[in-house]
Amino acid sequence: MSYSPVKSIVLFFLGLIIAGMLLLSLPVSWGSGNFSFIANLFTAVSAVCVTGLSVVDIGEYYSIFGQIIILLLVQFGGMGYMFISTVVTLLLGKMTLKDRRIMQDMFDVSSFSGLKRLLSKAVFFVLSIELVGAVILIFIFLRNFSFLKSIYLGVFYSVTAFCNAGFSVFEDSLAQFADNPGLLYVMSILILLGGIGFFVIVDIYDTYKEKRLHFATHTKVVLSMSVAVSFFTFILLLFSDAVKGHGILYFINNIFFQAVSIRTAGFYSIPLNPLDEFTNTILIFLMSIGASPGSTAGGVKVTTLVLVFVFVRSVLKGNDEFVLFKKRIPFDLIKKALAIFIVFFALTTLFSAILVLLEGYLGALNIIFEVVSAFATVGLSLGITKDLSVAGKMLIIIAMIVGRIGILALLIVMLNPIIKNKKIKYPEAKILVG
Repeated sequence: MSYSPVKSIVLFFLGLIIAGMLLLSLPVSWGSGNFSFIANLFTAVSAVCVTGLSVVDIGEYYSIFGQIIILLLVQFGGMGYMFISTVVTLLLGKMTLKDRRIMQDMFDVSSFSGLKRLLSKAVFFVLSIELVGAVILIFIFLRNFSFLKSIYLGVFYSVTAFCNAGFSVFEDSLAQFADNPGLLYVMSILILLGGIGFFVIVDIYDTYKEKRLHFATHTKVVLSMSVAVSFFTFILLLFSDAVKGHGILYFINNIFFQAVSIRTAGFYSIPLNPLDEFTNTILIFLMSIGASPGSTAGGVKVTTLVLVFVFVRSVLKGNDEFVLFKKRIPFDLIKKALAIFIVFFALTTLFSAILVLLEGYLGALNIIFEVVSAFATVGLSLGITKDLSVAGKMLIIIAMIVGRIGILALLIVMLNPIIKNKKIKYPEAKILVG
């Protein structure tokens, strides 16, 4: 029996969402809140899409059982297509040659056996990192909570941090831990590791194990861009008013954590409301960038942004080739990056415009911030999520699903090797631009 990667991924995510919504609707999942279909659907979608936006306080609204369901949805949703690809290739049966080729192109491996080894190794590293993170966080939480509570919190935050899902069982996210540098830096490391991608982690490991001289070009791009964007965000937040009146160490610790988390994860240790409109506008763009391909985070991806920049630079210089790190980039990759870039911003513009029409009283900037956060699966909000109408919440739900599944499905379609160029060649047309 053969499976299409696109169908498998879509069915996987939609199946998770439906199962999660049904489980969250069980009485055993309820906490102090009353049953709400839209709240359960919104939470299930947000968890599976590793976003973290919520219309309820999950620490109060859901019981421990309900919170564990959310955690499992985050775990499977965060591993996403990597997990479903492993299942398809290792457990469910053979793939067609066409679909096998698509998966090889997606993960940049030359053989099907290499694909299986890569995916299996990636799953191992994910679970290992989350386990180590959980153990360290347990010891940190033991300072304030009981042993069993610390175990639960350690596992919960290790998974949600690595999966870049900003869910928190505390109403103020992590604001009560703003003076706990140990927790902030452990969470930051987990967020960074989840954001750089499973295959970058594997490449770093293989490079040192095999004593290779250089990382893969993809790894170089991801690491350099991740550092550059995080540093830019850090500098931007240095001038914010959010942590005024505190000591220098408190200032540095929290600004660093926010610089890491604010772009992909959605946790916060300092409130975003004190930030001015200029800063929030820049943050919208930073959230749009997201993390790297093959990671737990969303967004247009840092590699896509780099390829768009390479294209623009080559056009301005009049070069026929696209070069990055002294390597020639195939034009097919440039076209795919441009397509993803255009589709991403076109859809976020469309969703923002519709939500402004529905919820204009909440403020255009707040709404655009909310839409980009949902579409890029970041999870940050300027405090309007709970104030959205049912129609507004449904639009955000669609934005999260499209942002998590749609761009990936588009990428796979573009990788389809059976699409052949038409033999008919039409005459050229001249169109004025600029």
